[in-house]
Amino acid sequence: MPRKIVREPSTETGSEISKSPITKRAVIYGLIVGTLYVFLAIYTSLKTGVTFIAGSVLVGYILLSLRGKYNSQENVIITTIAEGSILVGVGVIASLPAIVIYSWTISQRKLDPVFYFINSLFGNLSGNIWYDSLITPELLIAIGLFAGVLGLFLVFPLKEQLLKLPWPGAVPVYRTIGGLGEVEEAKRVLLRGIGMGAAYTGIFTALGVALRQNIFQLPTVPVSPSWLAALNPFKTLWLSTLPQWQQTLIQWLTSSPLPNFLGIANSPLIGAIGYFVGWKRALVIFGGAVWSIIVWIVWEGGSRLATYGTHFMLPMIYYTSMGVLISYITWELVIKNLLKYREDQKKMKELREQLIKAAAEGKIDAKQAAPYLEIEKMGRLAKIKQSTTLATARFKETIQVDKRKLLPMIISVALFAAGTMLIFNTNNPISQNILGIKVLDIPWYLILATTPLLPFSGWWLTVVLGEAGIAANYLTDSIVVPAILLFSVNLPSIVIFTTILGTWQQSAARLIARVRVGRELKVKDKLITKSMLIGIVPGAFISTFIIMLLYSYGGFGTAQFPAPAAAVTGLFFMSMVELRTLWLGGAGAGLPTTPTDPTTIWIQFLYEQSKPFYLQSWFIGGGQSTGAIPIGAAVFFIAGFAIGLALAKYDWSPISLAVGLIIPPYIATTMFLGGILNYYVYRKHKANKEQYQKEEMKYQNTLAGVATGDGVAQILWILSTMFLL
Repeated sequence: MPRKIVREPSTETGSEISKSPITKRAVIYGLIVGTLYVFLAIYTSLKTGVTFIAGSVLVGYILLSLRGKYNSQENVIITTIAEGSILVGVGVIASLPAIVIYSWTISQRKLDPVFYFINSLFGNLSGNIWYDSLITPELLIAIGLFAGVLGLFLVFPLKEQLLKLPWPGAVPVYRTIGGLGEVEEAKRVLLRGIGMGAAYTGIFTALGVALRQNIFQLPTVPVSPSWLAALNPFKTLWLSTLPQWQQTLIQWLTSSPLPNFLGIANSPLIGAIGYFVGWKRALVIFGGAVWSIIVWIVWEGGSRLATYGTHFMLPMIYYTSMGVLISYITWELVIKNLLKYREDQKKMKELREQLIKAAAEGKIDAKQAAPYLEIEKMGRLAKIKQSTTLATARFKETIQVDKRKLLPMIISVALFAAGTMLIFNTNNPISQNILGIKVLDIPWYLILATTPLLPFSGWWLTVVLGEAGIAANYLTDSIVVPAILLFSVNLPSIVIFTTILGTWQQSAARLIARVRVGRELKVKDKLITKSMLIGIVPGAFISTFIIMLLYSYGGFGTAQFPAPAAAVTGLFFMSMVELRTLWLGGAGAGLPTTPTDPTTIWIQFLYEQSKPFYLQSWFIGGGQSTGAIPIGAAVFFIAGFAIGLALAKYDWSPISLAVGLIIPPYIATTMFLGGILNYYVYRKHKANKEQYQKEEMKYQNTLAGVATGDGVAQILWILSTMFLL
């Protein structure tokens, strides 16, 4: 009789499942949901700069419930495949349109996008040129497949450490997926939350349409259609006939006195994220927003014309956040290990004294205490060497990764560097525009020199996403700025390189987020990775087709598709190009030259001296004589570094402060309100741990539903108005 083999269940968390949830219906539904959300994500990003991808969980639930019994693990697979499909399109559309917006398109002709897409893949255009641009199907597909697939292995070896982060963005996902398949009470709470979120967003959407105002950001911003804007002269004339107090009231109600990055986000979804990050992190994030508002008042004069792009690049914001980031790195990699070493040394000293005393009293053999006596006789240099060795050991202990397990990360980084060097240093279809002219060019030695920064940049993006639920990463600037200033890299090369880099990093971070969801619902990590791969490969082709379709339909940087996110990215890169031009002694395009007339120079000098020191160009920059970093940059960097260390010392997250400095304050304010609710629940029930956990679960389920309902309502609104706005 053949021996029956009994397999022991895996000890890996999240792997105790009897059957693989990657079923035929899960894959098919995942690709359907992914295709829908790829279109929505790209469309809304081109329209508003914001990507709407909420609600996929509920769509998966509905599809699974149509045929057969709902399975939460299958829904995890569906949403993971959809996430992989969306990833490529979102990564590309966030920056690539900047090439077109900043005049790199030679010409553009509208032909059938389906014809162009299919025939261009086979090199059979038959003389029909749709547009003479760098944005080709080959480029988009290459970015999706190359960066999307390699990114899956970038930080995966560090997943155990990264999964210890709170991951507030993953909380509503697994709460919703699990709640839809759990007990009736949890399902009722979740569905009630979905109804509340959808109703709230639906009511305010209808109210905004009636008032012609965007009331999802307070104070409101007018969103008048073109025909109503043409009536503005008549509106002005009518206002002049009213009493002053009525004029003031009407103008306040119909126009925001603040720039578009200030105010309060009227969004249940953002408030829910504030609750999920916890009251401590929400408070620190809000602290960053408070400093941002102070900067706007003091250095920008409280002007409503200030823009988020210029605001963030001020030394008071940019270098402060950079100082906070460096403080976090210093604390985690150096100070924390040294403090641990000192603590270990203190314990060792106490143990040594106890052993010596026991040996003197004859309780133990004196030979047992001899090694500890030898440590006392060590010289200073030997102690420093021992200290360094122990600190290094402590760091390795913190990482807790077998070197052999780092092989996928090393291969991912090596292939990324080799692939980008191939793209930017050889004549190939990707580096040329459709006319065959080579445009992309980044020196191979620059890519090689920056390669060690690449895995750290991906790790940082993942940490920020896990800490605050927001994918914010500006470490790419450490590559972009020297590339433009020192190596004369052109704008298209920088934009495409950062697009590839961003997609690579996003793939890494999003995979860990999905693994966190899978762990909570007992889906194997390998199945999550496989599902992401299933989504990324077809997603690269689907995203390419949709991007080409929309580009043909309305162009980029137009009234139809302004692509604000890419415009801001390109503006930053262009500012570096202009700065380099000034450094070389000439004037950049559109920038004034340094005056040579003595009278003009004297008048400008007197005007400059009349300002407070903190507004003068030598302190904050803005002068036209040199490209030197202003003194204020060092001041704010040191301040950010010191504050970050203080937060780390008292176990308050420095990363949250960096996030608060980076994101628009109107988002941070609403997150803070969610944090206040979190603190209320904690304060009310902290005396009874069991009751607190029960109430916390109830609030999390409700808010997860509210966030999902908000997203579903937004999607329905976008679908209903897609071709009307």
